Amino acid sequence: MSELSPPPTRTSFVDGLPPIAKHAAIWAGVFIIGALLGWIGRGVLAGPPDVASVLVYQDWRLICPARKEKDANCRMTQDIVDSKTGQAIASLVLFKEISKDKKETTLLGINVPLGVLLDPGVGLKFGNDLKSYAYKTCLEGGCLAVVPADAALEKSMTGTDDAAVNVARLDGKTVQLPFSTKGYTDARKAFKNFDAKRSSWWWRLWS
Repeated sequence: MSELSPPPTRTSFVDGLPPIAKHAAIWAGVFIIGALLGWIGRGVLAGPPDVASVLVYQDWRLICPARKEKDANCRMTQDIVDSKTGQAIASLVLFKEISKDKKETTLLGINVPLGVLLDPGVGLKFGNDLKSYAYKTCLEGGCLAVVPADAALEKSMTGTDDAAVNVARLDGKTVQLPFSTKGYTDARKAFKNFDAKRSSWWWRLWS
């Protein structure tokens, strides 16, 4: 009797590849499968609904937009409250501004009530260090000055608990409006993390 020939061996596309190409193909398959599973299950894994969020870090608030708002950014805020009346009389807002040429700048907006003397500008005081900045505009809600949130400001915010906004009244007298730096470091870290996440291609893929 003649010997039966062995059944044909089934080979796959991967089997015919060199070892390096095999590994590349396998890892590519794993990546694609993982991406598909992530896409299918993103509603479960994404966590909370895609809505704006407000996080509190001691005396600072971090307000971040929903993921679908592609051109929006987080902002950090603090209301400066009158100790006698309990009413907010001024506010600080740290935000990112993007110019027409796509240059990004982080700024600190200082909003104070109307009825201030404009010429001296607004003072930003940290300990014994006081710097004045010109007002940018005055609207119905108050007068606004914008300060670059540079390395010097970051150092001042994190280096002292003695901080205040100084404004000059119409009679020339200076009024000091203390504000808190507590929670600023943590809020700023979260601000940067969220900003980095929004600018990553992986984050945008799931948005």
